[in-house]
Amino acid sequence: MSSGATPPPASGGLKSALKVAVPLVALMAVIFGATLFSMYTTKPQEETKSGGDGATASNSEPPLRFFNSERTWDPPSSELKYRHLPNLAPSAIKGDDYSLQDRVFAGFYEPSSETLRRAAFWFENRNPNPVLLQLKGISCTACSGGRLAAIPPEVTKTYLQRTALASLPIGTFNAFGVGLLEPAVEFDKLEWTTHKYRDDPNATYKVPAAPANPDKWTAQWGILELTFTVSKDPKVPLSAQFATKVEGTNQVGAHLFGIMFAASEACAVSRPTIDVGEINQLTGDREYTFVLYSATRGPKSEFDDLLPPVCTVQATPGTDAGPFVAVTKVVRVPDADLFEVVQETAKAGQLTKVKAAYRVTVAVRPQVDGARIPLGALDRTIYISSGSATAAVKVNAMVKGAVWLANGKTEIEVPTFKGRMGTVHVPELVTESTGLELTVVEDESRPRAFKYQLTPKADRGGQGYYDLRITIPPSAQFGAFRDAVVVLEARPKKPAGASPDATAPQGQRIRIPVRGFGEQG
Repeated sequence: MSSGATPPPASGGLKSALKVAVPLVALMAVIFGATLFSMYTTKPQEETKSGGDGATASNSEPPLRFFNSERTWDPPSSELKYRHLPNLAPSAIKGDDYSLQDRVFAGFYEPSSETLRRAAFWFENRNPNPVLLQLKGISCTACSGGRLAAIPPEVTKTYLQRTALASLPIGTFNAFGVGLLEPAVEFDKLEWTTHKYRDDPNATYKVPAAPANPDKWTAQWGILELTFTVSKDPKVPLSAQFATKVEGTNQVGAHLFGIMFAASEACAVSRPTIDVGEINQLTGDREYTFVLYSATRGPKSEFDDLLPPVCTVQATPGTDAGPFVAVTKVVRVPDADLFEVVQETAKAGQLTKVKAAYRVTVAVRPQVDGARIPLGALDRTIYISSGSATAAVKVNAMVKGAVWLANGKTEIEVPTFKGRMGTVHVPELVTESTGLELTVVEDESRPRAFKYQLTPKADRGGQGYYDLRITIPPSAQFGAFRDAVVVLEARPKKPAGASPDATAPQGQRIRIPVRGFGEQG
């Protein structure tokens, strides 16, 4: 062993166990306590019905009391005082009751037909007889099955008494951690009755009777856990209908459970498009930001962490992207600031969970090292990859300059034509002065089948005019134009008497999109 190595601490085993066990046990205890409180202070949500022969059970107690019948992710309040206590924060949705079970429900999943997801519904049987719980229907095959476990009353008693002991103010380290480990292990040993609903559409579960001499510590509790898979486009909410009946009585009930969740890509962006608007070659650099975030990936996630993104800027096919749009900074958002990302996405109409995020800065630069941004429509796409996860952000701008369409539009619109006949369209171009000369850059104009030809016209009012003849040969274009663009170059005309060998002045590129449609027939 190297002399610089540090030996492990002697008590590392217990401390390591507590680091994992205590938070899990604490969360379980709070859910258990919240459920217990709700059971004894709220009205049951299920209705109790009389038997088919018209007799009414003497006991008005419903067959089973469920804490709630819906499961959906409950977003925590973004108030500053709750930033580090999301599980204790009130609901961010005004008017909604706080539900810890909904808070710890993931709610967002990456699609998978293989992975089973679970939604738990806690209940209590207060009746002296066992209760049958039978499936009556499910909304779709995504709700694939379910299982039920009755919690032995002695486990409930131990758990509640240990929870009460652990809540006493006897120091920062007390019996809380160690004292709750034993009943927590008992929860792992519950006996579950499992059914696949496709194979057993009348699946039935049996819940034991309440203890003969129940008290506040020995209740007959249980958990109904519904399983489901997540497709790319799920139909939500999932729903499952059950009927309950107290054995030996006419006491029956009906229960409808709903599960609301969302299929989420591994990552998403806070804004799909950066709309720069109009700029010119003298405009200074502009900066924009967007956030790459994930509702499923982050520290300790089953899907792993959201890795630092790699960003690549690309132009339309056949066009050089150039240095004019660039990603200049990528910064991980601290966990304490993820609430701000939630608020940012909410303003954009995206109510989502954010487990991890990066803030990305994009610069739009009209001039770089003496090179000038091409005139006309600027279309760039920033492709983002974070491990296997991908996303994209479009950057759009209109670069104004020395040339424009005479009709004032930013695109050439070719009237609809018969594709097999072809067509000719001649828009008019204007230059800002008579001293500019226009040429077509054939290598960058698309599609190659289109023919572009410039014809100078008489100058008027100190401005130059050109006709741009666009020829589309017969059968060269059917359907909507795709990535059609004419690229022009504007150069100052050589002065009269200049030497033919004189260096030509530097030109400016102008990109003008071309839209149109070639009909069949």
